[in-house]
This record gives sequence, C-alpha cells and structure tokens, in this order.
Amino acid sequence: MGRSKEGKAEKMFKRFGKNVDSMISDIKESERYTRLKINERISVLNKDVEHLEGHLSSASENIKSHLKDAKPNLERAGQELRKAMHTLFSGRVYR
Repeated sequence: MGRSKEGKAEKMFKRFGKNVDSMISDIKESERYTRLKINERISVLNKDVEHLEGHLSSASENIKSHLKDAKPNLERAGQELRKAMHTLFSGRVYR
C-alpha cells in the first residue's frame, strides 16, 4: 500500500515537471519571437529615421534658398519703412 502512494506522488511530480518544462519552453519561444519582432520594428524605425532626415535636410536647404532670395527684398522693405517713419515723424513738432 505504501508503494501505491509513492507511485502516485512520483506520477504527480513527473506531470508537474513536464508542465514546468513545457512552460519554460513556451517562455523561451515567446522570448525569441518577441526579440525577432522588436528587431524588425527597430529596423523599420531606423529606415523611417533615415527617410525623415533626408526630407528634413532637403526642406532645410529649400528654406535657406528661399530666405537667401528674400533677404534683399526684406532689407529694401526695411529701409523704405525706416525712411517713411523718418519722413512721417521728422516734420512733427513735439510740445
């Protein structure tokens, strides 16, 4: 009779061990899958960063070009405004 109880306990621990081994295997597989998906996502994000950096560089160059073209016009407009203000206020007498 004592042997029967021992056999039941051994079977229970054997099943428990198999369940633990299966769970560990599932966890390892899940870890591998997660790492793979994370690495794929990082790769996509790195490509997106490179793409956006290219667009940003191009946009920056366009803005610099437009500002370079507009600078003389803005300087002329500033000088004309300065002259107009000087003309407007130079004839006034303040009391």
